[in-house]
Amino acid sequence: MSRRFGLALAFALVASQAFAHAHLKTASPADGATVAPPGEIILGFTEELEVKLSSITVKDARGATVSLAPVEAVPGDRKALKVRLKPVSAGAYSVEWAATSVDTHRVTGQYRFNVRP
Repeated sequence: MSRRFGLALAFALVASQAFAHAHLKTASPADGATVAPPGEIILGFTEELEVKLSSITVKDARGATVSLAPVEAVPGDRKALKVRLKPVSAGAYSVEWAATSVDTHRVTGQYRFNVRP
């Protein structure tokens, strides 16, 4: 019986560590959305973040960067990041992000949105 308990405890510890990473929860504009030209991108995560160790890069269809560094914290929300954008025109855009949670786990991802004419 104690062996089963030990295995269950070990599994629970491994599973809890796997869920400790920050995961993308919200995005504005959202993945796949078609929107008016945004002035910024805001990403919300499931864990508190280390802003200085995180990034958001936005590129147009030609691969030119339209985001302005550095990434910023969203006031009053330690689980959200934002980045300001240069003026953008109609077309497809990609967002690449890297988020480092306060426990130093780093996750990355990307998505796309469109700006309507």
